[in-house]
Amino acid sequence: MIILLIVMTGIMAGVYFSFSVFVMKSFAQLPAFQAAQAMNKINDVIVNTLFLPIFFGSTLCYIGIIILQFFDWQSGHSEIMIAAAIIYIIGMFLVTAFGNVPLNNRLKASETNDQDLTLLWPPYLYKWTRLNHLRTISCLISLTLLVSSQISTPY
Repeated sequence: MIILLIVMTGIMAGVYFSFSVFVMKSFAQLPAFQAAQAMNKINDVIVNTLFLPIFFGSTLCYIGIIILQFFDWQSGHSEIMIAAAIIYIIGMFLVTAFGNVPLNNRLKASETNDQDLTLLWPPYLYKWTRLNHLRTISCLISLTLLVSSQISTPY
């Protein structure tokens, strides 16, 4: 299960990393209306891909890790595993659910009004990208902790 979780966390980190490093920067160079339309299209498509099963599956695995660590406490190891899980759940899942998704919903609600969509884009771009940086960093920290916990485990 840990190997699968490492892979899923790496995938999530990579998705968010690509948005932080070049996708949103590319959108920032487009006219606001076109960028907003493109982002709405990405948000429409992403829910019908493997992204959602990995998004929810990895979060559930981290919740499972927290529970399992309390039943099989190993000093030094369990603390790292729980830290990885908490950072991931808060920094990836909750930031997405309560930050990025509401922004996406507002952008989507404006798609039928060209002027509203154009006006909404600049603050959306700024806020969404900042939140995405947080998701990227959280995934990378969790991934690092998860991998390091496996390297230092004597079994």
